[in-house]
Amino acid sequence: MDDGSEGGIPALVAELEGPLDDEHPDVSVTDDESSWSVSAFQSGSLVLENLDSSDVDPRHLPDVSRAEMVRVMTILAQGNLADLQQLEWRPGYE
Repeated sequence: MDDGSEGGIPALVAELEGPLDDEHPDVSVTDDESSWSVSAFQSGSLVLENLDSSDVDPRHLPDVSRAEMVRVMTILAQGNLADLQQLEWRPGYE
């Protein structure tokens, strides 16, 4: 929910290292211009979805390292949507 810079992404992902939180199991980065969002979960999955379009199905990457979470979220924060779309996303949330 905070505005931030891409330099804050490692600290954001580090928040997942705390105790399992059923109420807040994820952190996310959203590109305000395109409404694309990447959410990282304590379970190790990433979810890509467009918050403004119900016509675009969510996709996920399972078993992602924390370093890869930072990398993917940074791609989105930099606005590199083409690079983001090239990843091997799987259909659905998990």
